[in-house]
Amino acid sequence: MSAKLIDREIRTVALLVNPAAGGGKVGAVADRAEARLRDHGITVTRLIGASAQESLELARAAVADGVDALAVCGGDGMVSLAVKAQAHSEVPVGIIPAGTGNDLARDYGIPLGDAEAAADVVAGGRVECVDLGQATPDGDEPQVFGSILCAGLDSKVNRRVNEMRVLGGPLRYVLASVIEFPLYRPRRFRMTFDAGLPTEEVVETEVLLSAFAITRSYGGDMRIAPDADRSDGLLDVVYVGRIPKLRFAWHFPKIYSGRHVDLDPVVTRRCRTVRLEAPDVEAFADGDPVAPLPVTVEVLPGAGRFLVPRSLQSHRSHQ
Repeated sequence: MSAKLIDREIRTVALLVNPAAGGGKVGAVADRAEARLRDHGITVTRLIGASAQESLELARAAVADGVDALAVCGGDGMVSLAVKAQAHSEVPVGIIPAGTGNDLARDYGIPLGDAEAAADVVAGGRVECVDLGQATPDGDEPQVFGSILCAGLDSKVNRRVNEMRVLGGPLRYVLASVIEFPLYRPRRFRMTFDAGLPTEEVVETEVLLSAFAITRSYGGDMRIAPDADRSDGLLDVVYVGRIPKLRFAWHFPKIYSGRHVDLDPVVTRRCRTVRLEAPDVEAFADGDPVAPLPVTVEVLPGAGRFLVPRSLQSHRSHQ
C-alpha cells in the first residue's frame, strides 16, 4: 500500500532527550540538532525527564500544547515514548538517532551519525501517516509501540542487551545472541489470530523466536520482517519453530538481508490481532519490556505520524 505523505510547516519543536543513550554522548548530538533547528528559524524546547515515565509525561504535555513536532534524540526506546505520546494525534515524531539499534531511524530513512541532517528532516516537514501497534497484557493497560513486538529468544536477547555495559551499537545484539542462544529452548506457544473475525485461527506449536511487526527490522538492522508494510493495516508475523542449533547458527546471517524467511522452520503470515500465550516468555516492544505473556497484540491503522526525508516517496524506496 502506498504511504500517505503530507506537508507541514514546522515552527515549534519539542526535543525529547535521553541523556543515557549512545553511551552518554547524546547531549552533544542533541546540542548539534537543536542548533540546526534554530538555524531553520524553529523555536526549540528541550525536554529531559528524570525517568521514562517523566519523559512520557513531558512528551504528552508537549503534544497537548500543540507543538508542531515532537523530536526525539535517543534510541528506539525513547522514540517509543514519543510514539505513545503522539498516537492518534496530528503531531509528527522526528528522530535524531543516538541509540544502540536505531532501527526505527533506519526504516524511516533518517540519516545516522549526522545530527544536522536528521534535524533537516524534522525542519522539512514531510509527514508520513503510518500504522502503530498496541500490546495489552492480561489485566493491564494497553501499550502502544512503533516497530516490532518480539517474544521468545529475541526478547531474551533484548533483555540481555539492555543490561549490558560493554560494546556499543548493533554489536551488542550479536554478543547477546551468542550468549543466550546456546541456553534457550523453544517454548510451546498458543497463538490466536484475528479472534472474532472470519480469518480467526488458533495455532499451537513450539516457537524459538517470534516477531509481530509494523516495520521491518530490530536488533540493529536484523530484517526479521522484510516484507512489513507500515501502512497496510496489518501486522507482519514471523516465527521460527524448532530448529537444530547448528543449522540456526549457520543461517543466522541471513536475517540481515531478510532471506531467512525462505527457511523451512520460519513461518510468515499477516493478521490484525493475535493473542500470545506461552510459559516463561516475556514480550518486548521497541526494545523495552512489555510484560510476561499472555499478551494481545493488535494493529492501530493510521495512528502514527513520522517526519521523513522529502526524497522518501514511499517506504520501500530506501531499501
